[in-house]
Amino acid sequence: MADPTRGATVAVTGASGLVGSHVAEHLANRGFHVVAVLRKPPEFLEKFISSYDGQGSIRVAIADIEDADALKTAFTGVQAVVHAAGSVDPFGSRQSIFATNVGGTQNALKAADAAGVRHFVFISSLSVITGQGDQYDVDESAPLRPCGESYADSKIEAETAVMNFRGSSSMQVTSLRPGFIYGPRERSWMPRLINSIGTGKAMLIDGGTKQTNVIFVGNLARAVELTLFNERTYGQVYNLTDGQKISKKELFDAIADGLSLPRVTKKVPGALAKLVCLTVSAIAPSLSIEKQRGLARFSKAAFRLAAVNQGFSVAKAEQDLPYTERVPFQEGMRSTLATFRTSDQALSIKPTSGALSR
Repeated sequence: MADPTRGATVAVTGASGLVGSHVAEHLANRGFHVVAVLRKPPEFLEKFISSYDGQGSIRVAIADIEDADALKTAFTGVQAVVHAAGSVDPFGSRQSIFATNVGGTQNALKAADAAGVRHFVFISSLSVITGQGDQYDVDESAPLRPCGESYADSKIEAETAVMNFRGSSSMQVTSLRPGFIYGPRERSWMPRLINSIGTGKAMLIDGGTKQTNVIFVGNLARAVELTLFNERTYGQVYNLTDGQKISKKELFDAIADGLSLPRVTKKVPGALAKLVCLTVSAIAPSLSIEKQRGLARFSKAAFRLAAVNQGFSVAKAEQDLPYTERVPFQEGMRSTLATFRTSDQALSIKPTSGALSR
């Protein structure tokens, strides 16, 4: 069972990013003592810390995940580490993405082991088993599937490093695999999709009937809490989504309706969309970063979101964590879109690279 006393000290890397910041805030509000590990505190986190008056606590430790010594210092005295730092930049070089996602994870593992940490929880990704093919109710027994996409392939290598880690201490490890994460402060994939919908560029591939694998960041934060010090999760990996069969059309409609934008009605055959995606992906590396950003909606990641059936089972997480009390997709998306305030503001937001966040 999860540690009923709470009150433990937990370090959260990538605490300036979407996942890390929500996990840090959630754990503090649940009575944990949180060490927010990051390079520079964002304004929203500083406000949270300055106004926090809950039963737990939260403080900042400045450290770069590429600096193993700084991480060891940050992890000293903590009982668990939630490693949420990483690069999701679709325009980063393969070398830089692997350096952050694989090298940074290895640094965090070694630093946590050296600091005597009891439990290391890694935020992986469902992209490690997605590949580019359709998935239907896939569970954790599915093989890891490299797809040539730098982010997904780096997560495969990082997750493998975590699950195979054998340190000098008795540190336990767990990997959580969320799908496409949405929630307040999401500024990576959602602004791109919102802009595509608002400007009439979005299209329903094969009618938009295939499933998506989204997860509300609040549900992920809750899953992290349920994982910490839970002996059933030691040495295990878990798929995580909202646990609902949401189609691509339902996702697009929810965003359009929530921001008073026209619903997507354009349709394109999947075979044609895949051909365009593969063609653009092949030529994109030779273009400037600015031009690559303009082609983001044709990336492999965008194709997965819009065209690939992403059906994953969360039954294992429901049984072991237990991951049963979740915010429904409709409610989570409403709270997310409320942070954009207006469609004009949503359309004006420039997507972030997602470097050193999640």
